[in-house]
Amino acid sequence: MSSPADIFGDEDFLKTLSYLDLTAKQIRAGARRGERQSSRQGAGTLFRDYRSYSRGDDLRYVDWNIYGRLDSLFVKVFEVEESADVLFFLDRSLSMSFGRPTKLEFARRVAAALGYIALSHLDRVAVIPVPGSEVRTFSGKLQAPGLFSYLLSLDADGETDLFGAVKRALGPTRRNSLAILVSDLMDPRGWRRAVEYLLHRRHRVFVVQVTSEEEEAPGLRGNLRLIDSETGKVREVRITDQVLTDYREVYDRFCNHAERFTRRREIGHARLRSDVPFGPAVLTILRRGGGGCSL
Repeated sequence: MSSPADIFGDEDFLKTLSYLDLTAKQIRAGARRGERQSSRQGAGTLFRDYRSYSRGDDLRYVDWNIYGRLDSLFVKVFEVEESADVLFFLDRSLSMSFGRPTKLEFARRVAAALGYIALSHLDRVAVIPVPGSEVRTFSGKLQAPGLFSYLLSLDADGETDLFGAVKRALGPTRRNSLAILVSDLMDPRGWRRAVEYLLHRRHRVFVVQVTSEEEEAPGLRGNLRLIDSETGKVREVRITDQVLTDYREVYDRFCNHAERFTRRREIGHARLRSDVPFGPAVLTILRRGGGGCSL
């Protein structure tokens, strides 16, 4: 099993994470009790209110003292404390192997930090590697070392297909959840399809877009033979100042489009570079929960 220091580089960093609630102010339906409150009626831990009796209500929740005083039937309504599902779609495609540290290293740490917060609040955490077919699920704070070990075992490999991974992972029956995409969004099939499908299935969504210094401001010059890391396609190019200027304009449009799209769909979005200090990066994610998820 991995320790917090293995993935965060700091054993004490978990003390900060323990006080943050990944899904604060969210109400979700679920099968187990956790630390999320739902307005569902029935047995629970917190009394909320009374309401008039309706045919079919469980007579066990009738307040007979009120009936004796008012000659009217009222039933007790409770808050049911329940857990949430948090799904991490972790991009581990070959394009994530770039950067110092690599985008994948940074993405694993993001998933570990947010996953630890969720486990601390009794949420269930599922990690879906992209590409990959194995979905690993963790529940409870004691399973945090297992989560860290699994994340550290994921190496960069293959091509990105976020939509395919989302569709396979959700299947026909998975209940509503908080879905967190941690990716560079460089998906030739289109990352927006994955987000739209999640929203269509009534999941809350947060997008963590991981970038690297090398792709934001490449230091390339001269005649080069460039190879696509995921497809192996080769292109002979001559890199000039004008080519770099054109590249940066295209890259900026790509990133700005992600920000506009997520804002328009009212979902959370954070663009983070792999070499930024990790603590402030996590706090940035938590502050930018947006309409899709209150982090």
